[in-house]
Amino acid sequence: MKTKLQSIIERVVAYGIILVCIIVLIYYFGTVNKRQSEMGKAKNAELASIRTQIAQANEDLEERKARVKTIDDKLEEKKKELSENFEDFLVKSDNYILFIEDIQSKAKLLDIVIRNSTYELPGYSEGSNKYLEFKFNTTVTGPYNKIKRFLWEVENSMGRLVKVSSMEIVPPIADSDGNMTMKLTLSTFFSS
Repeated sequence: MKTKLQSIIERVVAYGIILVCIIVLIYYFGTVNKRQSEMGKAKNAELASIRTQIAQANEDLEERKARVKTIDDKLEEKKKELSENFEDFLVKSDNYILFIEDIQSKAKLLDIVIRNSTYELPGYSEGSNKYLEFKFNTTVTGPYNKIKRFLWEVENSMGRLVKVSSMEIVPPIADSDGNMTMKLTLSTFFSS
């Protein structure tokens, strides 16, 4: 049988173990609580930082949208200005005969012989219902250097937009006099 002393010792040890367990449990929960509280504060600070970054990004986005709108407005203004300048540069379609005369006088100045020529009445150019395109088909004969100069003059010094739409060298490349023959289609544009 147990003695009284043994019984008291057993109770003291049991209560001591329970007390130690309670202290350890309180310490553990206190530490975990403190750690979780610190983590919560860190996450709140991080969240606040992210919200600040989002606000700054939204301000930056609005600023960039304003800049893009300004650039778009300037681009529209330039397009309008370019279109007006282009239209001012064009003459009325009734003057297409003057274009033929200009080509003939350029050829005469450079000793280029125009063998034959045909033209199509001005019609709306591809992709536009605002500008008329006039095509002048001709066959020219002359020395290579003069034909090359004639083509440059036609495209660059006629006082109007002229393009060589097609060009074909007619065989032989050069005749006995050193002249070549070339079929050309020249295009220019008029306002309607």
